[in-house]
Amino acid sequence: MAPKLFLLLPALFFSLVLLMVPYYCIVDPTSTTLAISHETGTICGITSGSQNHSIQCTTFQELAELNASLPINSTLSFDSISGGHNFICSLRSGGTSFFCWDGIRQRIKRVYSGPKALSVLSVGARHVAAIDGNRTKIRWWRYGCNRHAPRCPKFPKSVYGEYHSLTSGDIFTCAISGAHSVHCWGPHADSIQRRFAGVQMRSLTAGGARMCGLNMTGHLICTGNQWNVPSGGSFEFTSLAIGGTQTCAIRRRKGTVVCWGKHGSYLPMGSTGFEFLVAEGNLTCGLTTDAFNIACWGLNGRNQSAVTLSMPKILPGVCVEDETVCSCGVYPDSGYLCGGSGIICKSSCPFSTTIEMLPAPSKTIWEMLGKWWFVYAIFGIVFAIVGISMNVCMKMKWCEVQEISGGLPTGPTFPVMDNVQVFSFNELMAATNNFFWAFQIGVGGFGRVYRGRLSDGRVVAVKRCITTASYMETGFKAEVETQAKANHVNVVSLIGYCTENNTRLCVFEFMKNKDLHRYIHPRTWFKRSPLFSSWKMRTKVLLDAARGIEYLHRHCEPPIIHRDIKSSNILLDENWVAKISDFGLAVFGPEQGHDRVNVATVTGTPGYMDPDFNVADPFVTQQCDVYSFGVVMLEVITGQKAFNSSDDTQLATLAAQRIPTGSLTELLDKRLDLPVGREMEAVEMVAYLARQCVAPGLQRPDIGAVVIRLEIAFARFDQQEAIAN
Repeated sequence: MAPKLFLLLPALFFSLVLLMVPYYCIVDPTSTTLAISHETGTICGITSGSQNHSIQCTTFQELAELNASLPINSTLSFDSISGGHNFICSLRSGGTSFFCWDGIRQRIKRVYSGPKALSVLSVGARHVAAIDGNRTKIRWWRYGCNRHAPRCPKFPKSVYGEYHSLTSGDIFTCAISGAHSVHCWGPHADSIQRRFAGVQMRSLTAGGARMCGLNMTGHLICTGNQWNVPSGGSFEFTSLAIGGTQTCAIRRRKGTVVCWGKHGSYLPMGSTGFEFLVAEGNLTCGLTTDAFNIACWGLNGRNQSAVTLSMPKILPGVCVEDETVCSCGVYPDSGYLCGGSGIICKSSCPFSTTIEMLPAPSKTIWEMLGKWWFVYAIFGIVFAIVGISMNVCMKMKWCEVQEISGGLPTGPTFPVMDNVQVFSFNELMAATNNFFWAFQIGVGGFGRVYRGRLSDGRVVAVKRCITTASYMETGFKAEVETQAKANHVNVVSLIGYCTENNTRLCVFEFMKNKDLHRYIHPRTWFKRSPLFSSWKMRTKVLLDAARGIEYLHRHCEPPIIHRDIKSSNILLDENWVAKISDFGLAVFGPEQGHDRVNVATVTGTPGYMDPDFNVADPFVTQQCDVYSFGVVMLEVITGQKAFNSSDDTQLATLAAQRIPTGSLTELLDKRLDLPVGREMEAVEMVAYLARQCVAPGLQRPDIGAVVIRLEIAFARFDQQEAIAN
């Protein structure tokens, strides 16, 4: 690494710690500042109050602290720590090395030293796993394997892929992929992984031979021999810790701890709040919220009394340099805790503002954030600086880009297309700075999307498609072939693609204002957008999208049926022009003289799928897109989601029944002012048009008629403005 690159370290660090949004937590939840070595009875933590984040340890047996705290090489500074059966390891600040030591003799040994930085460390019985700084690879080391312990579990040397929530049991390691699926390695890994097959997960915690985690709806899922597992509701628990005979969790609402196992369930510290928990063997320890002290309990799995240790105050999280990376705010006085150099992000948000599945709170996001409202204001500025820094880094060749060796067969071949560029894998690696998480702008069923800058200066969106299933390869081919044919102001432009190495990549024009769904169903700052608050803007976006669909149906040669029209697939550019995107399910047709295209299976998104689909004889028509677009129109005017999973109700069914009964004003989105005069006429036209679009197939208008009627509705707003003036 060239010396000049050190000028970019603040921006690089910001990019390193930024994680996927769905987690509402910037620092990986598996990065902790407290660890236990069960066989040696050693407990170690990273102390607060100094720029040098040193480690203190103590020994603990039979509910008694045997030693005063002992320092571990106080000349070094550490970020995070993880424990195994008879050793503990810690990642040095900056991630360029990690050290391990025997819990009894306290002799520290450097196991790894750069040049590549590591971001997350996870320790098992006799192995260490880590995610690299770019979050593109997991690596393993075996530790403590000698003549006294000759049988060490075997792991791969490394595995490429985008993973998070790295966690290790005694003889296995698991992590969550970019598609939210669970992958495990090591002996007995298959049996652990099978329990989570087909389940999309948010987080994982392992211990011994067991593992638990939270799925995408926040429900607890466990495997292995588990006793008395509570049937908690959605997002009831946050931090988990799994020991030999018990599992403990922090309740999100009050921060209190509940434990369960073969000896039953109990509350080890009553109403005391905790920040996080760790466990090894029969011992569980946690960091208290009030004083950042360590409390431990459960020795031998029976004694439920808790003891507070005499160790110094421990950091409640990993110190980072910039509070703008903290999605849930920062700890009070965290600047002091980090020794005046950095702050600590809160690991989870308040209950009412964290869970996207719950109804929107009555307070605005600005009121809930309080004095931290400015964090979001400067977040964009810092993110822009990161992008500029990365671009300069690449142009000046200060950063080294390495190619990942391939494993997939050669990608599909396409005919030469003059309007579509074929990119090399290295070009797109450089454009996205090795697909840094900080550059990620979206995620969907077919892959992740990154913001990138090509060598000629163009800002683009790069979709890294999932390649673990054959239907994904089919979707990639369909996306390239169909979208390459489409050239319209209301269709997202395909700039190019890449089929080298382990990836399938599509390059699209960059859509600054993202997708329609997040404005109609906002969670945060999107409530301030003009699209959220204006009936005219909403109608204009519908008109744009309808024109894009009309182009696909009537002016492409051959015609294209999109098959997945929905609000999240309608993107908005910097001028709020709406464009149709995501052609992974698209098909060409129908042929002249026909009205349908036969397909292999019925696919789509719940709430948007045409109920006229015939599973026994699957086919699609252009009217399927009209139906889906009708659902989008209903979303826009009601503010309700297309499908309610809690009671399996569909917006198309409910709204279509109520519109002709004179109850339209009751259906309209209450977050906007009630339209009056010509505005109300326009909204009524959109509502009745939407109802026709979701009617049985033969009663639906074609997309050309939809465009004409939306144009008439949109003109009503200009007439209203003329009357007002």
